[in-house]
Amino acid sequence: MYRRGASDAERGEPEPFFYQHYYHYRRGYDHARRRLRWGVPFDLSSLLWRVPLAGMLLLGIGYGALTLTDRQPEQPQPVAVAAPPTSPPVPTVTRTPIFPTATPVPTATPVALRSGGSAQVTNTGGRPLRARREPSLKAAVSAAFREGEELRVLEGPVEADGYNWWRVEGAAGAGWSAERSSEGNVWLTPLP
Repeated sequence: MYRRGASDAERGEPEPFFYQHYYHYRRGYDHARRRLRWGVPFDLSSLLWRVPLAGMLLLGIGYGALTLTDRQPEQPQPVAVAAPPTSPPVPTVTRTPIFPTATPVPTATPVALRSGGSAQVTNTGGRPLRARREPSLKAAVSAAFREGEELRVLEGPVEADGYNWWRVEGAAGAGWSAERSSEGNVWLTPLP
């Protein structure tokens, strides 16, 4: 609207509706009329704001060039602190870390099934744990141990049919029993 007002002023024909209702049209028209009255062939107002901006830009570039040159870094001045004439002895402070370091807690070594050790029958759901004559699912059953019974481990392990077999002995006799089920339930829990 400013440009339209300026062009209408150069022709000498203002648009009355635009002049009354549009600020930028009126401003462009008035500026152009003043320029023409003074006899200036082009609009100086558009150049006036560019000159200071260019000067400020050049000053900024010059200042930046001066600050980037090699200068000696400013050395901090030492501050003299006078000690009190008679100062009481300063107690030593023991610093403790915010997060204390973990101290290893002695843990019992895990007990594993071994020959000459003991085991307990667990996780059988109340059913007896069968012992076989050989470490195989096809071997005949030689003994059955109830849940919670303590057994003596005689030898093992022997891997067969996807199980680890141990030869154990209890009140009902001796035979080969699997250490755990195929789902991971431990049937022979080692005792210390």
